[in-house]
Amino acid sequence: MKTSFMAALVACCLAFGCSAEQRGPTATVSASEPATELTGLLNDFNFSGSILVGKKGNIILRQAVNASRIEEVEAVTPETPYPIASMTKSFTASLVLKLVDDGKLNLDQSLKELLPDFNVPYARDVTLRHLLQNRSGIPHYVDIPGWFDTEVKRSFTDESFLDTLQALDLKFQPGSDYLYSNVNYYLLARIIDRHAGARYEDYLRSQILDPLGLAHTGQIYQDASELAANYLRSEDGGYEIIPITNPALFRGTASMYSTIDDLFAWGQAIIAGEVFSEAGEKEAFNPEGPMAWTVASMPLGGAEPVEAIFYNGRLIGYLSLILLLPEQEGVIVVLNNNMVGYENMLNIASMLAEQHFGDPI
Repeated sequence: MKTSFMAALVACCLAFGCSAEQRGPTATVSASEPATELTGLLNDFNFSGSILVGKKGNIILRQAVNASRIEEVEAVTPETPYPIASMTKSFTASLVLKLVDDGKLNLDQSLKELLPDFNVPYARDVTLRHLLQNRSGIPHYVDIPGWFDTEVKRSFTDESFLDTLQALDLKFQPGSDYLYSNVNYYLLARIIDRHAGARYEDYLRSQILDPLGLAHTGQIYQDASELAANYLRSEDGGYEIIPITNPALFRGTASMYSTIDDLFAWGQAIIAGEVFSEAGEKEAFNPEGPMAWTVASMPLGGAEPVEAIFYNGRLIGYLSLILLLPEQEGVIVVLNNNMVGYENMLNIASMLAEQHFGDPI
C-alpha cells in the first residue's frame, strides 16, 4: 500500500537523520523570480542550489538560488553540476533491472552466484532482490570501523575496501527487515561489472546517459569539473568547503553528479516508459518493496491524492531530490549545496507540486 507523501517524508527523515538548518540571511535568486511564497520558504531555509519544475515536457520553472557565505566561491547557476549522492542508486537499480530483462541476471539469484569472490558466510542467503530493496541485512558504511575519519577513507583501495566489507556481520536475517545500506549498491555495481560485459561506468553511459542525452552527468571520480561548492557549518558558526574524500568508495551508490536539466530528462524518460520494461517498472516502483525509489501519494489542490515517486540523496554538504508525478507528467528537481535538511527539501518540492500541479487534471 502506498504511504502518504508526508508519512514518506517523515520515514525518510528518520532513515537518513535529516535536520533543518538554522535560518540565515536572505537568499538571492538568479533567473526568473519564483512566487513570493516560495521565495519566503527558500529564505527561511537559507537555501542554496538549483530548482527545476517541468510538465508534459515543458519547463515551467528553472532557477538558481545563492545563499553562500563564502564570497570568493563562484555562484551556482541553472547549468551548475552537483553531486547527486544516493540518487545514484536509482540509476544503478535501472541497470540491474535491464540485465534481468535481458536474462543475464535473476532477482532470486544469490550473492554467492552473483559475486563468487565475495567471501562471506551469508552469501547463499542474500539475493539480488534483497540488495536492490535494501533488505539484505548487510550494514551501512557507518558501521565500518573509523568510517568518519577522513584518513581512514582516504587510505582505502578497492581491495582493502572489499576486505573491510567482507568483515562486516549481518544486522538481521536477509529479507526479514529493511536497512538502508550503501554496501548493497556498491556490490550491485560490482555485479554489473561481472555480468554486463562492460564496466559499470561504461554500461551506465551506453544504456542510459548517451541514449537519453545526459551529457552533463557522470562519475565524480572520473570526469567531474566545476561542481557546485559544498557549504558545511563550521565550528565558528560560518561555512566551510570540504572536499569529498575518495569518491570511488561510493561507486554505484552515491558517486554521480548531474544537473537539473539532465535530471529533468531522466525523470521524463522514466514517466514516458523509456527506462524500464513493464516488468522492471513493477519491481522498481512496487510500493511494498521499491528499488531505489519511494512510492507515496500526494494530495494536490484538495483533489484525490495522486501517485508521487521520489528519491533523494545526501553527501557531505550536498542534498538532491527528484519528484515524479506520473499522472500529471510532472518532474520536480531540487539540488542543494548547503545542507538545508531532507525535510526542508521535501517541503520545497511539496510546495512546488502544489503550485504547479494543484489544479485538477
